[in-house]
Amino acid sequence: MITPVNQDLTGLALETHRARMDLEDSISKLSSGKRLQDAKADAGGFQQAAKLLSRNKRDHAAMGNLQNLISYTQTQDGALEVVGKLLSRMNDLAMRALDVTTTDSDRENYNKEFLELVAQLDQIKRQKFNDMDLFGAGGFSDAKQEFIDSLKSGWLKSAEDLISTQYGWNVDPNDEWDLIVNENDTGGYAAFVMTSWDNTGTANVIEMQFDLPDFSAPHTQPTSQADRVVAHEMVHAMQAQNSFYGDITGDGSSRGTWFKEGLAEFIHGADNRVLGILGAAPSSAQIDTLTAAIGTGNESWTTSEQYASAYLAARYLDNQIKAAGQSGVKHLTQWMENRFSSVPGATASDSGLNAYFQTFTGYADTNAFLTDFKGANGRNFINTQIVPNLSNTDTGSIAGTDAAGGAVPLDGQAVVPDTAGNALSNSVYEVEKGSLAATVDGTGDTWNLQSVNTITVNDTATYNLESITNARGTLTQLIDWLENLSAERAIVGANLSRLTKEANNLTHKIENFEMATSRIEDTDVAKESSRFAASQVRSQASVAILAQGNQTSVKLADLIRGVNVGG
Repeated sequence: MITPVNQDLTGLALETHRARMDLEDSISKLSSGKRLQDAKADAGGFQQAAKLLSRNKRDHAAMGNLQNLISYTQTQDGALEVVGKLLSRMNDLAMRALDVTTTDSDRENYNKEFLELVAQLDQIKRQKFNDMDLFGAGGFSDAKQEFIDSLKSGWLKSAEDLISTQYGWNVDPNDEWDLIVNENDTGGYAAFVMTSWDNTGTANVIEMQFDLPDFSAPHTQPTSQADRVVAHEMVHAMQAQNSFYGDITGDGSSRGTWFKEGLAEFIHGADNRVLGILGAAPSSAQIDTLTAAIGTGNESWTTSEQYASAYLAARYLDNQIKAAGQSGVKHLTQWMENRFSSVPGATASDSGLNAYFQTFTGYADTNAFLTDFKGANGRNFINTQIVPNLSNTDTGSIAGTDAAGGAVPLDGQAVVPDTAGNALSNSVYEVEKGSLAATVDGTGDTWNLQSVNTITVNDTATYNLESITNARGTLTQLIDWLENLSAERAIVGANLSRLTKEANNLTHKIENFEMATSRIEDTDVAKESSRFAASQVRSQASVAILAQGNQTSVKLADLIRGVNVGG
C-alpha cells in the first residue's frame, strides 16, 4: 500500500487561502468604507443600520419640506411688507384729502391713486406660491365652521323665506355670488353685501361677507341672533335681484341708501337700536336730531344713527302707503319687482321710488317724502307709533305686532323663523383649503401653521377720498387695517420662528442619526488598516512557504524507481 507523503502541503495551502480571504475582506472594507458588507457579518447590526438609514432618508425629505414652508412663510412676510407700504401711502393720501384747502379736483386725483392701491391690495391677496394660495390657506376654526354650517343648514333659507313672504321677492338662482366668513375683524361692518350694476341699474351680487369676531358664540340655531344680521344682508342681495337696484330712486343719480338700509332693518326690526339712541322718553329735539341723520338719503351708511333713521323712515313709509289705501311697503316692493322682471321695456325711471310716489301717493318724489319724514309729521309718527313700543318685546319688524298688528309679538329670537333646509341662492361658500401641516421629522409628526390673511378694501363706496367726510372715515378705518396688518405679520413671525427652530432641531437629529449609523456600519480605518497589514504579511508568507514546499516535494517516480512489482 502507498502512504501519502508531504501531507503538510495541504494545511499550508488552506492557511494561504484563509490569509487571502482575510486580505480580500480588509481590502473590501477599506475600499467601500463599510464594515458591514452584508447581513452575515452582523445580522443585528445590519438590521439596525438599515432602520437608521431609512429614518435618516425620511428626515432629509422632511427637512426639504420644512425649507419649502420657510420659503412660503418668507414670501408671505414679503407680501405683507408691501401691503404695509401701500396702507402707509393710502394713509398719507387720506390725510392730504382732509386738507380744507384741497379742491374737489385734487381729491379726485388722490382718490384715483387710492383706488389703484386698493386694486393692488386685491392682487396681493390672490398671490400664489407654487399654485398654493399665499393667504387664507389653512383650516377653519371651529367657530368659523360652525357659522358656515348654520348658514348652510338654515340661516340663509330662513332669511329667503322671510323676505319672500314680506317683500314678495324671488331668489335668482342664476346669480352666483361668493359667501365669505372672515376669521379676523376687517373693521367697519359686521357684514356687508357687495354689488355692481350696469348703466340701466340692473345689478349683480358679487359677494356677502361676515366678520366672525362681531358675532357672539355659539353660532348655532336657535340660540344665536346672528340670523337677524343674515336677514339684513339677504335683503340687499334679493333687492339687487328684484329691482333696478343701481338706480333705485329712478333719477339716474341718487343712491337711495336710506331705502335700501331701511328695508334691511325693517325686515327684522330695529327698536333696540332706536331705544339705545333716544331712550324711553325722548324730546322732540332728540327725535329731530335722529331723523336729520338720514341726510339726503344718498350718503354712505356708517353710523348707528343713520341705520336707526333709515329704519324709522321705512316704518313711516309703510304707514304712509297704508294711509294711501295700499297694503304697505310690500305693495311698493312687489310693484318694483313686477316692473323689473315682467314689464317689457320697463326702465329705472318708470320703476323706481319716484315713479311709485307719483303713482300711488301724494308725494312728488323721494325728496318730498324725506322732507315730510324729517318734519312735524315724521316726529309725530315716531312719538305716537314708535316710542310707546320701544321697550316691549316686539322688535318692530314688518311682521310683528307693532308694525303689522300681529297677534304674537316677535322678539329678537322669533323674528326670523328657524327654518331648516338648503337656500335657493347660488352662493359659493369658502372651501376649507386644508391645514398647513409642517412635517417636523421622519416619523411623520406634524404641527399646523397658523393661517395668515392680508388686508383688502372691499367697500370702496364707503372707503374712498371723494369727500372730506369719506376721507375722514377712511382714515379712521386705515388705523384699524394697519393694526390688523401688524397682527397678521406677528402670526407670520411666529410661524417662521417655529419653522426655523424645527429645522434646526431636525438638523441635529440628522447629524446624530448619521453618527449612530456610522458607528454601526462604517469601517474603523485604523483598525482595519492594521488587520490588512497583518493579513497581507500572512498571505505573502504562506504563498512563499507553499512555493518552497512545492520545490522540495518527493515525486512518486523517485519513490518507486527500482522497486520490483509482482512475484
